[in-house]
Amino acid sequence: MKTRISWETLKDNLIRFFLKRSNYINQEVRNYQIPFIFFILSIVSTGTSSQGPSEIPRVFQDCTECPRMVTIEPGEFYLTSPPLWQGRPFGLGPMRKVIVEHAFAIGQYEITVQEWDACVIAKACEEIDNNGTPEKKTPIHNITWHQASAYTKWLTLKTKHKYRLPSEAEWEYAARAGSGRSRFFDLKESEVCDFANVYDLTAHRALGYEWPHISCEDKFVRESPVGSFKANKFKLYDMLGNVWEWTEDCKSAIGTRHMRNSSGPVLKGDCSLRAFRGSSWLSHPPKYIRPPDRYKYTGAKDIDLGFRVVRELGKVSNEK
Repeated sequence: MKTRISWETLKDNLIRFFLKRSNYINQEVRNYQIPFIFFILSIVSTGTSSQGPSEIPRVFQDCTECPRMVTIEPGEFYLTSPPLWQGRPFGLGPMRKVIVEHAFAIGQYEITVQEWDACVIAKACEEIDNNGTPEKKTPIHNITWHQASAYTKWLTLKTKHKYRLPSEAEWEYAARAGSGRSRFFDLKESEVCDFANVYDLTAHRALGYEWPHISCEDKFVRESPVGSFKANKFKLYDMLGNVWEWTEDCKSAIGTRHMRNSSGPVLKGDCSLRAFRGSSWLSHPPKYIRPPDRYKYTGAKDIDLGFRVVRELGKVSNEK
């Protein structure tokens, strides 16, 4: 009797085999073989490993001052992008399969100045200097990780639902939107400005910074009103570009061991450093227009650093 093996099982076994075999390959040969192996596996992964929601995401809002949220169904993907993918730094680390076991909701947009002001009026958040930005629909920025976390606690108390910052895995799963690529859109530089507010020709003409710019026009010099660009397939906006976004995760050299295949936050390690994701209106080389992680001290502020929130579904908060 023949035993049938699923495509997912076969693919996972291939990945484990090549990773184990790589330990015994002569270093000179390894330098050429391993990137090629992962290139082939990335092609396989692109077509099969990123299983996203089977239904159209549900959009909801828990209160009039609350952010619009999009329901993301369970699925799986490989965290970080394979070697040879445009925008992947050398030595980024191994790919890791992540299983999103439970549905969650993530902000359809980055938290705006107007939404932050509602928290300030409620005396739960601090007033933020946004360099005189008058536009209420632009993303809040110049905030620390602690200030962003305080906003999620206010939402939790207000709605009785558990809000927090997204984990890195949740953020990347939502950003990829089932594409199986390091970006949810094509890799052509000319298309970046359709999906993201980055350091483009518009910003370069106005600001004249010395670093390279993206050769397209997004029509914004600095941050733009949220939702000004095309959404990904999960109906999420500005997952790349506009402002970087704080996440919940601590910096941990052994984070993958702590997380295993979980999509939850990594809360062990150096929690004075927290991850942030995405890119911003100041981002320029292709390696920065991509999801994978970076870290800052929790007290750091930047003119291009903001956040969006996650709401855990099926949980009622008892916080007072």
